Amino acid sequence: MQGITDPPPQKGIIPRAFEHIFESVQCAENTKFLVRVSYLEIYTEDIRDLLGADTKQKLELKEHPEKGVYVKGLSLHTVHNVAQCERIMETGWRNRAVGYTLMNKDSSRSHSIFTINMEIYAVDERGEDHLRAAKLNLVDLAGSERQSKTGATGERLKEATKINLSLSALGNVISALVDGRCKHIPYRDSKLTRLLQDSLGGNTKTLMVACLSPADNNYDESLSTLRYANRAKNIKNKPHINEDPKDALLREYQEEIRKLKAILAEQMNTNNVSGLLPAETTQLELKPALLPDFQPDVEAEKQLIREVSQGA
Repeated sequence: MQGITDPPPQKGIIPRAFEHIFESVQCAENTKFLVRVSYLEIYTEDIRDLLGADTKQKLELKEHPEKGVYVKGLSLHTVHNVAQCERIMETGWRNRAVGYTLMNKDSSRSHSIFTINMEIYAVDERGEDHLRAAKLNLVDLAGSERQSKTGATGERLKEATKINLSLSALGNVISALVDGRCKHIPYRDSKLTRLLQDSLGGNTKTLMVACLSPADNNYDESLSTLRYANRAKNIKNKPHINEDPKDALLREYQEEIRKLKAILAEQMNTNNVSGLLPAETTQLELKPALLPDFQPDVEAEKQLIREVSQGA
């Protein structure tokens, strides 16, 4: 997933994803981006922030009705280019749990998840603004291990047991998602599947890359890995654009408020003639004799008085 920086063709999937994302950001017009990243690991079923002040601190898994499943206290870091992403990735990699086994001197003893969160603000041809949110989970799964081959004992054996259990739980979730008749998806069986719930069966596209060994003595492991990945390939999701309807409703409210303010201002300008209050304007309309241009008809008033006297 990480690869090596030199030579460039041997870069891993994660740094290549950085390049692809920021190429798209630079090419976009009339669009603003906010890109934030986080990096965590799941070590013996404990979640740890690889970019936090205390990388050994255990973090809690929480669920929010709107945000979904999240890690409480996980640090988010704003990035503006590929170089910043690579520095953060290197920092997190140095804090990750690795250990020596007979099969790999730098064996990963944990699952890691590098998450890229993006907020995209765009204006279309009609001048309307659109706010979208996206998340990319780049997951580096620790490989399943056999004690006979790795020679794991003590702490290494405990790590291998937890790794195999979480991979087994992930396989069960994938099988349940592929089987359309299954009503219960066992996301809660492990923290790995709980964190990846929206990446597996939610509003997302899922892609699994399998790492195989060319050695003939690893034939059984390679075959098992291919079967595992083939199940993930059969997951069928229908993702849609993550534009929150509440945000669209807020924009409608804001537009309605602007219209009401414009109508109110127009009415106030009409009523405040010559700087007078609306009540004063009404009194002037009811008493035209007070206006300077009004000329009273004296003869008509005398005639009206005579008619009233005769009637009395």
